[in-house]
Amino acid sequence: MKLVVYKGFDEEFLSMVKEEPLVDGTIATKLNVLEFDKKTRKQLDMALISLEESDEVWVTYSEYTLIKNRVDDAIEEDGLELIIFTNNLYPDYYPLPFELTTDLIDEIEKNLNSDSTDDCSKECQRYLTIYNTLVNVDGVYYGSFYNYEYEKNDAIVSKPYYLNQIVIEDAQVKSDIDIFVNEDVDTYLRDLARIIELKPSVIGLKMTEGLVSKRIVLSLQAYCVANNIRLVKFHEYLEDDAQMEQELIDIARNDVHIANFTGFRSIKFYKNPDIDKEIVEISQSTLIQEIIHQAENSYNTEKGHSFRDIFITASTGAGKSVMFQIPAIYLAKHYQKLTIIIEPVKALMQDQKEKLIKNGYTRVETFNSDLISQVEKEAVLNRIKAGEVDLLYLSPETLLSYSIETIIGDREIGLLIIDEAHIVTTWGMGFRPDYWYLGGYINRLRNQIQTTAGKMRKTYDFPICAFTATAINGGVDDSVSDTVISLYMENPVKFIGYVRREDIKFDVKMCETRKLPQTVYESKKTEAMSSRIVKWLAEKEKTIVYFPYAQNAFDASRGVRGFAGIKTDPRIGVFTGKNVDELSTETFNEKKRETFEKFRTGEQSIMYATKAFGMGVDIDDVQNVYHYAVSGNLCDYIQEIGRVARKPEMTGVAITDFFYNDMTYMNKLFGMSRIRQYQIKKVLEGIYDVYKSKKGARSFLISPQSFTYIFNGKGVKDEGQCINKLKTCLLMLEKDFYDKYNFKVIISRPQSVFTKAYVVIDKENESLVLNSEYGKCFRFLARGRYQERQPDGSLLSDTGDVYTLDLKQVWEQFHGNISFPQFKYWYFNDSSTSKDKIAIMPSIRKYFSPRQKVNIEARGDLLLNEIREKILADFEYIGNILYSEFGKNYFTTDDFTRVIKEKYGMTQARIIANSLFDLVDPNMTCVKRRSNDSSAKNYYLLSNGNFKEYMRKAIIKSLIVNKITKSSESSYSSYMSIANDEWSNIALKLLSIFDYISYEILGGEEPEIFIRLNDPQKVKNIVLGNTFYSNNYVNRAKQKHDRDVSVLLKFFNGLNTDKERWDYIEHYFLGYDVLCESETVVEPVSNVEMSKAIDKEKSYPTHQYKKWMDLNLFFDENDHIIVDKIAELGVTIPEYLSTVLKKSDWGNNILMSWPSKNVLICQQDTADHILSGFKKKGWIAYRIYEVDMEEISEVLK
Repeated sequence: MKLVVYKGFDEEFLSMVKEEPLVDGTIATKLNVLEFDKKTRKQLDMALISLEESDEVWVTYSEYTLIKNRVDDAIEEDGLELIIFTNNLYPDYYPLPFELTTDLIDEIEKNLNSDSTDDCSKECQRYLTIYNTLVNVDGVYYGSFYNYEYEKNDAIVSKPYYLNQIVIEDAQVKSDIDIFVNEDVDTYLRDLARIIELKPSVIGLKMTEGLVSKRIVLSLQAYCVANNIRLVKFHEYLEDDAQMEQELIDIARNDVHIANFTGFRSIKFYKNPDIDKEIVEISQSTLIQEIIHQAENSYNTEKGHSFRDIFITASTGAGKSVMFQIPAIYLAKHYQKLTIIIEPVKALMQDQKEKLIKNGYTRVETFNSDLISQVEKEAVLNRIKAGEVDLLYLSPETLLSYSIETIIGDREIGLLIIDEAHIVTTWGMGFRPDYWYLGGYINRLRNQIQTTAGKMRKTYDFPICAFTATAINGGVDDSVSDTVISLYMENPVKFIGYVRREDIKFDVKMCETRKLPQTVYESKKTEAMSSRIVKWLAEKEKTIVYFPYAQNAFDASRGVRGFAGIKTDPRIGVFTGKNVDELSTETFNEKKRETFEKFRTGEQSIMYATKAFGMGVDIDDVQNVYHYAVSGNLCDYIQEIGRVARKPEMTGVAITDFFYNDMTYMNKLFGMSRIRQYQIKKVLEGIYDVYKSKKGARSFLISPQSFTYIFNGKGVKDEGQCINKLKTCLLMLEKDFYDKYNFKVIISRPQSVFTKAYVVIDKENESLVLNSEYGKCFRFLARGRYQERQPDGSLLSDTGDVYTLDLKQVWEQFHGNISFPQFKYWYFNDSSTSKDKIAIMPSIRKYFSPRQKVNIEARGDLLLNEIREKILADFEYIGNILYSEFGKNYFTTDDFTRVIKEKYGMTQARIIANSLFDLVDPNMTCVKRRSNDSSAKNYYLLSNGNFKEYMRKAIIKSLIVNKITKSSESSYSSYMSIANDEWSNIALKLLSIFDYISYEILGGEEPEIFIRLNDPQKVKNIVLGNTFYSNNYVNRAKQKHDRDVSVLLKFFNGLNTDKERWDYIEHYFLGYDVLCESETVVEPVSNVEMSKAIDKEKSYPTHQYKKWMDLNLFFDENDHIIVDKIAELGVTIPEYLSTVLKKSDWGNNILMSWPSKNVLICQQDTADHILSGFKKKGWIAYRIYEVDMEEISEVLK
């Protein structure tokens, strides 16, 4: 009895099949899933049950999906032979063999791509029963199946139908079409449509190294064999445009105003980095032109928006910012396009913005968390939307937290820059998971129609350009491909920069090769560093000292904790991203700016810092970089030492006093961000529990707080860290399922949205609201304000009490037909008169109004009732000194700072001078302003004598200041309509910049994360233990960390000269396996008897147990499936569980062992070098999820 399944074939092919169909009927009916009903399933079930032993029949994959469970039973009970033939001309996405109406397309897309929970039509349900995606490529719709054959059922035989044996030639042949294959199937489908249309004879191919891309290439190879097409490796060709170059020079001189600009510099790149080390020089102009050409191609509708992304590695100091700022200005001038630049640190954004403005280019903005008030945020957003900004600097967290229309309105994106792109797969898989989510977000912008507030808009067409100083091209540690895959880059043009810096020397002192007690280590380390500091200060050598943690840097600057006795000096500054002293945000940012300036000018010659300092910042005269302890990998180390000697003809030194204990920092940092298999399993269980509670709705929200218990433990200090770990887990699950099943089993969106809002319900209508159909969504929170006396003497009362409103519950139960962001939009825009308006809770909406929670903390020892008089006294002092010092003369903010710094100190004075005028007189009624184009400075004039009153106005009129003035406490919390209280907004800001308070304004509670579960059955099987699951991304992260440690140990401990070290670095970045380079001969196996190597007194024997079942308690739940499979082989139970090896800590990795047979099984995250070490002793060693069942059965029986 044999059942043949045909997957992805069209009507013409199926009409030629010789076998009998399982059920009679037209082929069109067998393919049209929209007509599948209970009768269809029943007919297939009955026909399957009726098969005779000799029968051989066929079905479509769509029909097989309907009766899969019945087929599984027939395989097990009746010996049914199942063969699936796959149409491998397509990469598991196939043209739909039936028509879809426009309404059904919209319904399916909404169901798949939004967080709608609305019930879908029968046709939509039927489609989603068979297909899990819908992709539109030039009007042709494709779908993908649930790919059951990927579930590793040994009874299912799956075969590609078409031959794919074709060599990808490495020939210098001109191709008819060039394509780049990455992990995104949608992109390949567009390329395939072009191939079908153009009918090429030769295709040029480039690809990333990934599981999905390998499957796509196999499909392409099959297509080429079937259509007699040659496949060759693609080679780059670049051309220069002299006319464009002149315009770029004009922009550099007249817009960016680059000092002493004489022309674009040449940069060294590897000509063929995949093959050899040959160097070629390429002008910045050539790279800039290539970026512009690809951007222009993306806008060109006639050529089908055919463009390529760009990936550039260039050493620190190569002028990367110029290479994206000039294209951005060009594209703005010619096409009115907006360029978005993703930067990792706010200091870097601010530095680049200020430098452009100082040079006279003002069409630039940053949008980040430094914008505290809504007023500031709206001012920046209005500039962007009005077309007054052409370069916009964002963090990935900011980009992912907003819809793109919220940030840019109707503006068109011309170019998206990812600066410091190596962070995408380093920080992205650790403490900045939004970097890892960035690629998915950008991919949706470019390939998925964006929807907002009920309106449809087209996709965005723009290239990505990724810049970094450090990325590994190819080999075991290939971070270039990892980044390209993560960002979904399309056919990137790659420029791999020359990594050697002959102007950097190494001073690496090997102080200790064995582990020391912590107190001894800290003492010796401090002594070594202190002697260096004395020399640097005496010789005025500008030096950056990198520490693993911000706390280390502050402790060293103060000579406390492990740094007792270290040299301290006012000429040493501290710059980190962590606010250790808990200053106000404004004070902290200004203090960093002040410290940075002192270091730039040389007033402070030594800077204690963490790794973000110096990233992209232009300080060209740093002489030394000293690492207290390396905390990242060799990439991070090279990035950090690259900040020395950026001035021509200067030589810098990379200095390290290396102790073996230094590596503990690297291990601790990895341990803090590391995800474990059991955590992945727990997250999956939690998601499945939520899915069940939603009665089968595949789109839902999860509360991060309900998952944080999974990650609590050593090294996890706050809820934010737990939520970041949850985000990382979710993306690891999404990517791993995609690799395994070739479709997105689970989708997560990282931006958290609050789901509980604060409202005040009118007292007169309270019972009407609470007894309505929405009443169960409200919860009492606090009594409303009653007869509060206001600044003008009047009394103010709330109309009722404060409640929380569960927006999520309202959405799910009453408005599930729209997405949650749309729902929130219309909830908060109830007064809108738009034709598209959706009325939210229409029967009761007029009886309650939104509130915000305002939390205020007085700083230092102040009480809130002391603050009002203090700031009014400040205004009196400032007014007097400005009138007396400047009278009717113009002055700058620097002048303002100078005259008040004696009272406030330089940091506080600068904050006040830079903020005060815009806050108290934004319309420049009293304070007149004029700009000096040559200096890019603003000059101010007090035009009349009313400035004191302008300052006092916000404090006097503020409702909230009036309230806290009556409080003898140091903190205050209230629910108010602060968004509409302009005076209170300004007053809070003023009190903050004068450092009297810190405050926060909250719009709601309980942020949640969106989840889409496309195949709940696969998740259910894993959760219930029916399917073994191990996440490959978790395993790879641990293995990569172990390699990184080994690479660094060899760099510090195994090399001697500068040449050796630069050779090692160059080989590492060109993808050579530097850990194996010196091994010219294979180490012989030593055949050590394990029974003699184990410490039997400290190991745990199993002689008291008889059966495998008795050992279950000793293994993690995740490992039970593998343990059960080993038990089913009939092998003896292990002789030891915990296995301690003499004179070695490698035994910590062993789960079980059979010393008499020289066999052991390790934890899954055991490092490569440990496993290799076991094998060199002649032992048979496995990671638990990689056990060779046949081999172990033979050895242990």
